[in-house]
Amino acid sequence: MTPATFTEYTLTELLGWPLLHFVWQGALIASVCAILLALTRNARPQLRYMLACMAMLMCLMWPALGVLQQWQDPQTISLETAIQLAGKANVSLDLVWVKQSMLAARIEAWLPLMVSVWSMGVLLMLMRLALGLLWVYRLGQNGNDIAALMQQWQARTNQLAYQLAIRRQVTLKFQKDLLSPVTYGCLKPVVVMPASLLTGMSPDMLEALLAHELAHIKRWDYAVNLLQNLVLSMLFYHPAVWWISKRIDAERELIADDMAATMMGQARPLARALQVLDKLQIAGMPQAALAASGGDLLSRIKRLVRPDVQPWHWKMAAPVLGIAAALLLVLQTQVSAAPEPSLPIANKKSETPVHLSAYVKTSSGHVLVMDEQSGKVLLEKNADTIVPIASISKLVTAMVMLDAKLDMSERITFTKEDLTGWQNTQVKLQPGMALPRQTLLELMLIPSSNAAARAMARSYPGGKQAFITALQNKTASLGLQATHLEEAAGISENNRSSARDVARLVKATVSYPELRKLTSRSEGQYTVAGQTHEYQSTNNLTASKNWDISLSKTGYSKIAGRCLTMRTTIAGKPVIMVLLNAKNSDVRTDDIVQIRTAIETATPG
Repeated sequence: MTPATFTEYTLTELLGWPLLHFVWQGALIASVCAILLALTRNARPQLRYMLACMAMLMCLMWPALGVLQQWQDPQTISLETAIQLAGKANVSLDLVWVKQSMLAARIEAWLPLMVSVWSMGVLLMLMRLALGLLWVYRLGQNGNDIAALMQQWQARTNQLAYQLAIRRQVTLKFQKDLLSPVTYGCLKPVVVMPASLLTGMSPDMLEALLAHELAHIKRWDYAVNLLQNLVLSMLFYHPAVWWISKRIDAERELIADDMAATMMGQARPLARALQVLDKLQIAGMPQAALAASGGDLLSRIKRLVRPDVQPWHWKMAAPVLGIAAALLLVLQTQVSAAPEPSLPIANKKSETPVHLSAYVKTSSGHVLVMDEQSGKVLLEKNADTIVPIASISKLVTAMVMLDAKLDMSERITFTKEDLTGWQNTQVKLQPGMALPRQTLLELMLIPSSNAAARAMARSYPGGKQAFITALQNKTASLGLQATHLEEAAGISENNRSSARDVARLVKATVSYPELRKLTSRSEGQYTVAGQTHEYQSTNNLTASKNWDISLSKTGYSKIAGRCLTMRTTIAGKPVIMVLLNAKNSDVRTDDIVQIRTAIETATPG
């Protein structure tokens, strides 16, 4: 049977990440577009218009391709669903872990809200566009206030349209309440002129404005403008899209100016007409129509009267910074790596099983969850990879110390060497302080004091080297073949093991009642020179009433990340959990909670 892939799609996953990725994608598109427009600043406006339109098209296509990719890529499911599927008699499930960064995990929690806000914004923008179209339609319906001049100017409009080879019937109307010419419609275009211009402009100026509007009709600019506004409605949240849209508007007007000037044989009538419009220009013209007052009127007038070569300005290089920022952002928002090799989990066999691959996100790099009583592995991810385990090493240190049956009341004096390097800030220790060996054991296991572990190793019979030998002999006697320890505290990167070996280590540690008692405590205290100091466990779950933890040890170093192993009761059974190389304590805890929920959900009764 051909293997199938289990997928679970939601609108949030389908739209959320592509819209979020467009933050850097849009910045990159706008920056490249700005550089190209600067390089072509003295070229014909048609070239700049094409570049801006291509940038707008890219703004639409890139998120669309992101949605398509999101649809085609395997989607993740919850651990609960994965284990429930694995328990079905006719399902053979391969569990594929997908890496997820800390940043992505935090962002993902906000995706439903982001998509909801985006949906509301799109709805408002579409309503804005619809109201603009309605306004333009009513303007054209009512725009016949000066019927006496209609026939004369309609005839002139037809002549100009013929000169531009426009085969569609162009309707001209006048409106008293309008302050700038407006053009709309594709198959049946309509030009609505302000009635006030009939007395405020000479006939050649009016003809120049008509030629300008007819140039828009010739080029089907209304259709492009409508599509442009639809893209703007979809991607309204990105300033880059608004900037590109304004550049399209500006270049569109320059093209129409050139066509009108060519048709009229001179540019001055159009320049004078634009000067009049500049005095009448109003803000907030609905973008559903094309208005002659679009773009920067003063720069258009100057260009028509006295075209100059635009010099290079240093600000034109500013988009390079935008490109750099976009590339930096994309490096920070890599949400997931390629799925790791599939790892089979136990499942019931049938004669014709259905083979599925379940994709599950986790923030911990290496995971193993084991039923202690049966030894059955419930979940695993990269469990045989040998990695640094940091302070989890202290479990072996504690067993070696207890095996030696030393006097636990003997006071050990701290040296300067014991306190070198990183130390736990909640344990206040100084050279010359003396504490009982029992207290050192507690400080080493509960708040994970490195100084306490070093002092115990140094005070071992035969010294530090004898302790290291005993440490390595202990790992060998436990059958921990993937484990190598060379010092007591776990500071060395060479203290390494695998998740599977650490689970075996925990199982061995459970046989020490003293270690079960100490590592399950959430807090404690010690006294030095008559002063009492308090400390808390490095695993804050030990203080939670929702957890029944009978053994716990954390580890942390830059290379090992946030490690944790613990023995807890889930669904009435003791379960050993090992999580190595998590990004931080929060995402590690999230993994633990999800695993417990998954096991509880999959357990019958």
